[in-house]
Amino acid sequence: MTEPLDAWIDRQLAVSTERLLAAVSATGLSRPGPRIGQVMRPARGSVLAAPKPVPGQDEPDYFFHWYRDAAVVMGSLVALYRQGRLPEAGCGRFAESVAFDWGLRRIDGPAVLAREAWPPTTIPFLQPHVRPRAEVVALRGPAVAADVRCNPDGTLDLLRWSRPQHDGPAMRALTTMRMLEAGALAGERDRRRAEKLLLSDLRFCLARHTVACFDPWEEELGHHFYTRLVQHAALRRGAVWTETAGHPRLAARFAGAAEALAEALAGHWSAVDGYYRSRLPGPTVTAAKSLDSVVLLAVLHAGLADGRFSVADPRVEATVSKLEAFFAATMPGNAGRKPGDGLMLGRYEGDTYFDGGAFLPCCFALAEYRYRRDERARGDAVLAFLCGILPESGLLPEQLDRATGAPRSARDLAWSHAAFVTAAEARAALS
Repeated sequence: MTEPLDAWIDRQLAVSTERLLAAVSATGLSRPGPRIGQVMRPARGSVLAAPKPVPGQDEPDYFFHWYRDAAVVMGSLVALYRQGRLPEAGCGRFAESVAFDWGLRRIDGPAVLAREAWPPTTIPFLQPHVRPRAEVVALRGPAVAADVRCNPDGTLDLLRWSRPQHDGPAMRALTTMRMLEAGALAGERDRRRAEKLLLSDLRFCLARHTVACFDPWEEELGHHFYTRLVQHAALRRGAVWTETAGHPRLAARFAGAAEALAEALAGHWSAVDGYYRSRLPGPTVTAAKSLDSVVLLAVLHAGLADGRFSVADPRVEATVSKLEAFFAATMPGNAGRKPGDGLMLGRYEGDTYFDGGAFLPCCFALAEYRYRRDERARGDAVLAFLCGILPESGLLPEQLDRATGAPRSARDLAWSHAAFVTAAEARAALS
């Protein structure tokens, strides 16, 4: 593609905005559910990880509402709103999203079991993949917030998955605070509901911040840099918000947990390796995944203004430099390129998911990181490299083939569009 970078960014922003809005409140879509005869129709306010009811033969099924992905998507819409780029018709998505997330409290595993046999007999071909009964029995109250994902109609996901995960409520809390700060919720009722959701998510972080969970890649149970950092940021910012709201004792508890998480995060630094480890060693943790682009995502999603674990942290820069050097040397599509030339980033060494190609949210995160460090040339180098590879349609996949750059995995991933939007926002802030 020979299109000038500025022109490509403007064109891609238009497409990404449209695709993000298509993923939220996608009430016009439907698809068959796991049960025979069941039809999934996304509820208003739900966020589809990929708004494609029937995935292609070589695509994964992402027709779910993931708590983490939803928070990332809604956060990118806040970024568009702040810039005046969000169409007026899309502004109602904020209140719809908050209402949907608040309504997820109604999910109740015991109630589901009281209505039907388990595992459901209507899906014999899925029996090996149905969640264990004991897991469903425990799914009520605060446990729902650790359930990772639900069906887009707001009902219980029947399928086995890597549960629990504790980053979703933290990310949702950060996004809710950004909505409130930006004035994106127009109605008083909507703001009050958002404040209730925020307080609930902060209480969840307080209760679970020392408990092991699965990582954002949904592969290993342990203590993870990403989860800890977004929890730290949510509790740190939440302490200020709670103090302002007139709850000093609760604010002090949030602040104390945030400080404890900061100390735990410091333990992820390896002086020997020269980077923040994405996870700490343990019985179910793979050492090869220690250098992981998820650390870069964590820093951007947490959004700390300065200090430790922000883009200004020299240890974060050392980690990102290690990632750039590793993928420059091992990703065939980066052959002959140096970090300053712009690179594709994968997730971690030995990744086998769809052959371990370049993970597009991480690629855009590298550009955003450079922009947020006031390194425009290096950020532009990343986007210029990507714009020569990505489909001219503007659809953004989850992965790019590690050698050719061809789209792999989901062909239209909401998270990829969200990551592009926040990278473009960071670039615009330098203008």
